[in-house]
Amino acid sequence: MNWNFFFERGLNVRKKLTRLHHLNAIMFLVLSITGFILFSSSFRSALPSIRVGIRSVHVWIGIISCLPFLFYLPKMKNHLFTLRKRKNNRLNLHVVLTILVLLIVSGFLLTFHRELPLRVVSASLFVHDIATWFGVPYAIYHSMTRSKWFKALEKSKIREEPMVIDDYNPIYKRRTFLRVTSGGVIALLFAPVIVKWLKTYFPSIGETTSPSNAAAFTPLPAADPSSLPPIGGGRNGEFRYYTVTEMPSLSSNNWTFTIDGLVEQSKTYNWNQFIELKRSVQVSDFHCITGWSVYNITWEGIPLHQFLKEAGVKGKAKYVKFYSSDGVYTDTLTIDQAMMEDMMVALMIDGELISQKNGGPVRLITPKMYAYKSVKWLNRIELIEKEHTGYWEERGYSKDAWV
Repeated sequence: MNWNFFFERGLNVRKKLTRLHHLNAIMFLVLSITGFILFSSSFRSALPSIRVGIRSVHVWIGIISCLPFLFYLPKMKNHLFTLRKRKNNRLNLHVVLTILVLLIVSGFLLTFHRELPLRVVSASLFVHDIATWFGVPYAIYHSMTRSKWFKALEKSKIREEPMVIDDYNPIYKRRTFLRVTSGGVIALLFAPVIVKWLKTYFPSIGETTSPSNAAAFTPLPAADPSSLPPIGGGRNGEFRYYTVTEMPSLSSNNWTFTIDGLVEQSKTYNWNQFIELKRSVQVSDFHCITGWSVYNITWEGIPLHQFLKEAGVKGKAKYVKFYSSDGVYTDTLTIDQAMMEDMMVALMIDGELISQKNGGPVRLITPKMYAYKSVKWLNRIELIEKEHTGYWEERGYSKDAWV
């Protein structure tokens, strides 16, 4: 039997697997960095103009990263055979492959979210998140404990002498101690961001009180009987809170709401006047372009078409421009879009005043459009003749925001 043939064949397979491993590691690193940038609220506020480009890089690297995985599949049987006596290595391989499959499949679904049911997209986002928050720390631990400097540390001058109760009962070896310590440090570093992510699904984590505008805005509006208890049964899902600026400091003393521009009657309301306006109640869903949704929300507020009809829209007006109290964010609807029945200047959510971190006390609601059209901290509506390009549309988002 020609053992050299089998040896050389095994060596070639190992070299190919090593190259694939290194290529996959580089792509995973780029995906991790771009993913954290997209997740970061600080980055969203500091450098919003390149966020869309970063998202495109993240998507394309994700697609390209499928190639090393596909090249590996034919070699998987041989690889598993070489690891037949290495239980820990086989376990590690299964964990890595599971993480990769979850990330690839969920990432693919999120990329084509417009063509899929919203509940499928929401589930895909959850899977993508959990694979990320488990996979990235695991990848760091895997890379660290297999690096040359780590192995050198394990074999350093301080000999690997077990701490023992007696000569035959070791507690910890030096190698075990280093691995456990490094894993614990990585877990502690990632704990804050993992808790932040968990709070989007379980908002009670880390919170002793629910956020409210009660202290800043008085008197509070009285909820309509169909708002409390909410006719929608209470929202299904949790909001993720994004801002492109610092959250504005608002209270009933400094808050005003204006409708002006190409209207017959311009009007500015203070807080007391605004909460006396006739309100309606509707149940609708809220969809973010990043993939998450909140369902069956009971909104209470003034229908946008009611505002516009009472102000009197002049014939020259073609667009409705919305301003945020942060002084930066704007967006636009056409007159026809603004006259849709479910467009609302919302004041309450499930019978309570909308919290400031959720864009309250007043925000625009556009249920059939993605939420970047639903302007937070809304304080002005202007009727205009020429089209205005909104904040995220200037930075690459589509003006066609239909879900």
